[in-house]
Amino acid sequence: MHYESFDSVWAPIIATFFWSLVIGVASYLLVFKTKLFDHLITNPLVPPFLAIPAIMFAFMMGFMSSDAWQNFSHARTALINEASSISRLIAIPIQFPEYQKNANSHIQIYLEEVLNEEWGKNDNMSGSAKTKLALENLELIIWKGSAACSKSGAAHITCIDYATSSSYIKAIDDLRKAREQRLSLGYSSHVNVKWFLAMALAFLSTLSVAAVHRHNQKTAITSLILFCCSIWVTFSIVTMYSNPYKWAERLEPVPLTSILNTLKSGIK
Repeated sequence: MHYESFDSVWAPIIATFFWSLVIGVASYLLVFKTKLFDHLITNPLVPPFLAIPAIMFAFMMGFMSSDAWQNFSHARTALINEASSISRLIAIPIQFPEYQKNANSHIQIYLEEVLNEEWGKNDNMSGSAKTKLALENLELIIWKGSAACSKSGAAHITCIDYATSSSYIKAIDDLRKAREQRLSLGYSSHVNVKWFLAMALAFLSTLSVAAVHRHNQKTAITSLILFCCSIWVTFSIVTMYSNPYKWAERLEPVPLTSILNTLKSGIK
């Protein structure tokens, strides 16, 4: 949606207020300022008719809120798995000191790119080439060490045993999966079709409120204000959780930042 281009944590709440305001004003003008609904003055709609579009709107909001909360939970799990995989990579001892130093250097590059580019600038909508390269370099270190085990002489000193290499590669695979899940959740949060459908249902529900009260303008205005305020609150709650990496209710990469600070301080 258009509000996603703004960085303010309150952008969804402000945007949904204007959505609700426009829906309410449009419904009022359509019912009371056009002749389309004049026949309702003599043949009014029965009040129970309000329940039909309102229930459909409630089901739509229930589906969207469940989807948003599920994405939020998956994003939290992905963050935990990513931090856990990095911690495992740092904790696994590599026999050759030079390999260990290079591996920690690439892990630091990975963390800096994730925090500054993927999480910071891109809001996890797209990945960074340097992050992918850091993962490939980590794998390359392990493959070189594994290949050295079959050699003799000085080259054998850089050998990385099977247990270490298999554990390290498993941790890299888990890290790659967690990163891809994080990026996929960031991208899927920007699918807008469901929001257009939700606003269409909100408009039909609000139009029904105005149409039922076509015979009394003051009553209609009061009902529209109350109903549009309810729409605003509902939209606000869902939008705050619609993207797990933005707005007031968002995840912060605290575990990744903590690991990066530990690496920079030289504590393993």
